[in-house]
Amino acid sequence: MPNPPYPLHESIIPRLDPEYADFYNKHIINHQQTHYQPISVSRASGIIIPGAGPPQPVAKTQDLTIPRAESSGPDVSIRCFTPLGEAPEGGWPVMLWIHGGGWVLGNIDTENVICTHLCNRAKCVAITTDYRLAPESPFPAAAEDCWETVLWVLGAGAKVLNLNTNLMAVGGSSAGGNLTAVMCMRSIERWGTSKFKLQLLSVPVMDNTADTTNNASWKENELAPALTPEKMIWYRKHYLPDQKDWKHPEASPLFWEGDWAKLPPAVFVLGELDILRSEGEQFAEKMKEAGVDTQVHIMKGQPHPFIAMDQAVREGARAITIFCDALHPAMYPQKN
Repeated sequence: MPNPPYPLHESIIPRLDPEYADFYNKHIINHQQTHYQPISVSRASGIIIPGAGPPQPVAKTQDLTIPRAESSGPDVSIRCFTPLGEAPEGGWPVMLWIHGGGWVLGNIDTENVICTHLCNRAKCVAITTDYRLAPESPFPAAAEDCWETVLWVLGAGAKVLNLNTNLMAVGGSSAGGNLTAVMCMRSIERWGTSKFKLQLLSVPVMDNTADTTNNASWKENELAPALTPEKMIWYRKHYLPDQKDWKHPEASPLFWEGDWAKLPPAVFVLGELDILRSEGEQFAEKMKEAGVDTQVHIMKGQPHPFIAMDQAVREGARAITIFCDALHPAMYPQKN
């Protein structure tokens, strides 16, 4: 097992955003890599990726526990952010945000900065789910917990939080982007239509069969920092211990065989130096071919975690702004 420091590979430095490289060399180079230490140690640190700015001000933050409607397990914990000001007629639009962490790390605190930006700047209630983690709770536990949140919002939650569930969006980063796509697909399979007006996908995992032999960006960026092939497969094997599940559409949404034309409009932000870039591009291309309004933004010089580093790298802040600028008009269509 290699030990710190972990210097940037010389082949990557000319391609890497100088802001990211500078922050990495000051704050990350000497930290032990997640996949080289016990999971409990990584979880105890409380921070998956350093470099986030402060949360935005919101009117109210509520931690709630919701009962399960369809799956088995403990009650599901969620956090709800309500924006400043008065709710519009019919109630607040609602944004479901699903945190990343490879289905192994992360919790209800992990991406509160992103949640408060979406809440405050798009004027909607933002809700994040504290879904169960692998390896203790492997696939499909995370998807089941996020789906329970969707069902609660469409049911009792609408009254509890004064929500207009006709104006609902979903989004997430990395593993959360994977679960975002799954929520949209489940919605179509359940109701024949999407309950979501928009999906926001940051560096999503779309193909759990990908590796350096069959995927362009896995090979191209195998020496990039933050998310290496070795680390991604470490996450994969914890969440998907049975290799037969790797191609399941709720593990690899790229292989979904449903009606792609019914998927909601999507905004992707992908890292140029992320091993997951190609599978995000492939998913977006399938949506475009089906006639779905799809935007793809490639963040130049960025490895995987940029959106969680909005204070350290300007492209991280720009990614959040891209999402906020897309979300507000989707949630307030009458003003367009």
